[in-house]
Amino acid sequence: MLGEVRGLVPTAQTSWMTEREELAIALRAAGARSPDPPLEPSFTALATDAEPPAVDSVEIRRVETFEDFLVGLEIELASSSWTEDAAARRRAEAEDIYARRRSRPGGEWLACLAGKPVAWGSAIAGPRGLYLAGGATLPEARGRGAYRALIRARWDDAVRRGTPGLVVGAQETSRPILEQCGFVRVATMYELETDPC
Repeated sequence: MLGEVRGLVPTAQTSWMTEREELAIALRAAGARSPDPPLEPSFTALATDAEPPAVDSVEIRRVETFEDFLVGLEIELASSSWTEDAAARRRAEAEDIYARRRSRPGGEWLACLAGKPVAWGSAIAGPRGLYLAGGATLPEARGRGAYRALIRARWDDAVRRGTPGLVVGAQETSRPILEQCGFVRVATMYELETDPC
């Protein structure tokens, strides 16, 4: 199977996600590898249709400009273990990433403490709810409710769309917070990548 996909577009990097551990093992044996940091080779799929708690001490604003997008990008890069090369690639691709994200349904938000952006979150809208497509909080601002406030902002957006539900693929750093906000585990997922031939 891996060879067939590589044969279709040999110059493409491909990502594989499955809840079947035996398939992940077979893909790894065929040449797939763990994703680059900050992603982990496994994550937890979670979902909720319950209203998460509000966080009054955090100001939320929607990302509406490229400048706000860049603020969110820097929060994302500063909050995880990105390699220097990967961070440089993200910065170099910022305009293209911004254009792609603006063209899809959903949005991005910044969470601010005392007027300073300290956390960022993204979501993609679907027919039944929002997929939480990323979130990050600056290390010095953790534990003050910014991430939880971003969960609530995206919930509010889902409700406005008439699709009150959220799903997410969570790394271990965010899974406990999501569970405290009412998310339930759906499955353990495995993610692998293959490099271009």
